[in-house]
Amino acid sequence: MCITIPHDDNLVKAEKEKVSKYLDLAHEITAMWNVESTVVVPIVVFSLLAKSFDQHLKKLSLGCWIKGRIQKAVVLETARIVRRFLTLEP
Repeated sequence: MCITIPHDDNLVKAEKEKVSKYLDLAHEITAMWNVESTVVVPIVVFSLLAKSFDQHLKKLSLGCWIKGRIQKAVVLETARIVRRFLTLEP
């Protein structure tokens, strides 16, 4: 699992980068497991969610309950980064 937390302006770009990054791996897995296809499902989160986020959750058989938990994790990590930055000595 690879999770990206991009700046607001880069959400769609980050999603596309994740798909292209793992495309070769998807082909390798398809051949290794002798299956018809493999799908790369990008999960890119920050304060907003991509329009495709719900579709990706369905592909992974995850309920919508996880959206809140993911957003909470992003907010907590952002707060941690801000606290760490604000406590730096000049």
